Amino acid sequence: MDEASLDFLHRTVDNSEVYFIANRKERDEQAECSFRVSGKRPELWDPVTGESRSAEAFKQAGGRTSLPLEFAPYGSLFVVFRQPIGVEVQGEAKRNFAVYSNPQEIHGPWAVSFDPKWGGPANVEFSKLLSWTARPEDGIKYYSGTATYRTSFDLPALQGPHARVALNLGEVEYAAQVRLNGKDLGPLWTKPFRVEITDVVKPAGNVLEIDVANLWPNRIVGDSRLPPERRYTHTNIVYNQDTPLAESGLLGPVQLEVIEAKVR
Repeated sequence: MDEASLDFLHRTVDNSEVYFIANRKERDEQAECSFRVSGKRPELWDPVTGESRSAEAFKQAGGRTSLPLEFAPYGSLFVVFRQPIGVEVQGEAKRNFAVYSNPQEIHGPWAVSFDPKWGGPANVEFSKLLSWTARPEDGIKYYSGTATYRTSFDLPALQGPHARVALNLGEVEYAAQVRLNGKDLGPLWTKPFRVEITDVVKPAGNVLEIDVANLWPNRIVGDSRLPPERRYTHTNIVYNQDTPLAESGLLGPVQLEVIEAKVR
């Protein structure tokens, strides 16, 4: 595998050193990053969720601080140094990110609801997850908008009664909103499409709903095949019926994962 491609920006804000680091490739990356800072504790700030926490794995030497970082495809992080610590202080952990293990797939089937106002069927069953563009129905193949996936599942024996659990949607084209047992778990619009469900999931009878929205080109391509009076869109953007369709929907696999504590 070729080397990681990371870009960064650095700013000094008052007495803090702020670094923004971005992964320029569409793959997971792990890297040991070194900063020209010492005597301050590194903090990790997530630009997607706004959450921040102190790094637990870091080393100081020669006026620099190094720490292991992990990035999702095209993911990014802020690393902030603002809290003074001794230059001899070292982090005690081996990593700064949780490990996700023991994946168990939710197979479905999935009841899927499209919006008939935009040409989709109100109710259809997907026996397996696949792109809308792979379906035979024109109302799904060329659909643009939001569809809702529904299924139910029991919690498998993952790893003890006190295990933390995450839901990983796998591949999503392009954005999702997750509800579990009536609880809104928020939007997911970047990789990894993952959310913790520990406080919401039940041993049995879980009801999962996932809204998935795609982009407009597929509907415009579909409209190019219809007479003007039957089209759903009106635009000066030109797509014809030979334009390749963009994969859409929940592609999965949808899995339950154990969230392991950071390795010490």
